[in-house]
Amino acid sequence: MTKSWARLKIAGTLALCLGSTALLPGCSLPNAGPLAGEMEDTKGVEIIPVTPELALSMTRQLQAEEQRKLTDALAKLANAPPVRDYTLQPGDTVDVALWSFADGASTVQTAPTTPGPQATKLGTFQIDTAGTITLPYAGRIAIAHHTPNAARDIIAHRYAQLGIVHAPDVTINSSASQNGIIVTGSTGEPKVLSWNPGGITLARAITLTLGNGTTTLSENSALDTSTNAISVAIIRQGEEVDLPVPDALNRDIPLRPADKIIMRREPAVQVTVIGGGVSRDGLYGFSKPQSLAATIAGAQGLNPNAANSTRIFVFRQQPDNQKPLLYIFSWKDGNGLIAAQRFPVRDQDIVYVAESPIVPISRVLNTIFQMALPATIAR
Repeated sequence: MTKSWARLKIAGTLALCLGSTALLPGCSLPNAGPLAGEMEDTKGVEIIPVTPELALSMTRQLQAEEQRKLTDALAKLANAPPVRDYTLQPGDTVDVALWSFADGASTVQTAPTTPGPQATKLGTFQIDTAGTITLPYAGRIAIAHHTPNAARDIIAHRYAQLGIVHAPDVTINSSASQNGIIVTGSTGEPKVLSWNPGGITLARAITLTLGNGTTTLSENSALDTSTNAISVAIIRQGEEVDLPVPDALNRDIPLRPADKIIMRREPAVQVTVIGGGVSRDGLYGFSKPQSLAATIAGAQGLNPNAANSTRIFVFRQQPDNQKPLLYIFSWKDGNGLIAAQRFPVRDQDIVYVAESPIVPISRVLNTIFQMALPATIAR
């Protein structure tokens, strides 16, 4: 009987708190975070009720900002200094072929040769740290810091001086690894693409490193509505320029020697969704700014048994010590839904959905019944 009496006493205390919360400061009803009224009384923030017109204006402002960022990025890439003739560098490899003009007879070969130019492939050579290569009969020849055409003339002149071939000429195919394009990050096949005089576009560089495409441009890419966005960072002379993958692929953007390309798979927008009124709290990532309605849908919607759908809040920090903003949405009618569909949620926003005031009361009642029923049975 002692345990039964204790249960009844606790139940009675909870009932007293339930009936006189305004009078008894020691009594408080449990709830998952502040209620809507408490949120609206928050100090030190600028409270902004959101209308459909305001939400539409904010969406247009965000679109203008995104377009301005894209225009600035493309301008930086387009205003790069013109490409100069490439010069060979230590570490580059060159394929060298020696040409001579045959007159149809030879004292070396057992059979007459066909009149006309004859090519002899001398091999593939890597330029050493001193800037030289070593060729058969010609020995060490310095070709670093010369253009391929200038290096060709230097080699041909050396063989002409030796007098071992008639009217020598040289062709060079170089692999410019030192000025190559580095493509790395979230790619199928990270590579260093050799620079060539014809140049290379950003779209081609990305395409050459995709592998079979399943690693990068899969259904979980920025080309759809995935939360895993893919962006492209072009690093040129220490300055980074960022572009979304669709723009990088759809435009002819010329690269420059020694450019570095980093492909990144990460959310462009991260939003925290909390409160007892949502079905699933969490940190959610999106490939691009979403509407408030889409953000809540990403958190599996409102909790129909707990949400105070008449008040939904978005908390946004401001730069330069400005007051934080607290946007309030009223879903009492269709205007609130329209505003939520138009309102753009930004990176690092916090979406808060309070519980309905009746929810804490229901919890207390459930507690009373759970405690009182065993006591009644015990009697």
